Amino acid sequence: MSGLFVDLWHGDLLLKQSEEDCYWSLLNDDEKQKADKYTRPEFQKKYVKTRGVLRKILASYLDVEPKCVGIKIGDYGKPYLAEDSVNFNLSHTGNKFVLAVGNVGDMGIDLEQHKDRKNLSGLVEKCFSDEERVYWHSLSEMQKTQMFFRFWVRKEAFVKAVGRGIALGLEQCVVDPESQAFFLNVPEDYGLASDWKIVDIQLKQEDICALVTKDLEFDYKQTELNKANI
Repeated sequence: MSGLFVDLWHGDLLLKQSEEDCYWSLLNDDEKQKADKYTRPEFQKKYVKTRGVLRKILASYLDVEPKCVGIKIGDYGKPYLAEDSVNFNLSHTGNKFVLAVGNVGDMGIDLEQHKDRKNLSGLVEKCFSDEERVYWHSLSEMQKTQMFFRFWVRKEAFVKAVGRGIALGLEQCVVDPESQAFFLNVPEDYGLASDWKIVDIQLKQEDICALVTKDLEFDYKQTELNKANI
């Protein structure tokens, strides 16, 4: 691998009966024990495929067997690789997942599915900054739901990139309404807002997804799992 890159993998988490043994065999002992604790089969199957997909894809970058991929957990729960040649971040919702793999340092990705919500105004008041609230309230009713999720995944992707999660405070990660590929403000512990950039990911119409990285130039590639030969 040469140069900076981010590869985005996406697909579904529906585990077919014919795939169960294959994905199960990719898990390590700790993951198998965790899978066995699920009481609902649909949750167990989703967990098995999520971890199996993660290991299979990461193994293709590290040139090791999937079971041997060393995945560690940071102080605030963010997973990372013991082998530091690449970074990754994973998000899933419903039966879909996205996985970003790259060598650009800290990065985060978030995926949500567009759906009508009754309490959007309350979430905007709690999780958006003043600038974001003013912009959101200026939109038509038709635009508000989609734009809420657009801002939400960008904020979530940032807090995942820095490894802190939602507890950091989404209202402190301020997307610039006038230039939505960038932030107006981020918590001071994580540098300047201009150090970061947002990449909106195009998937299916109902899928809202964003990637956040340092403001670097990199090669980007997007692959659907079921069309990949890995």
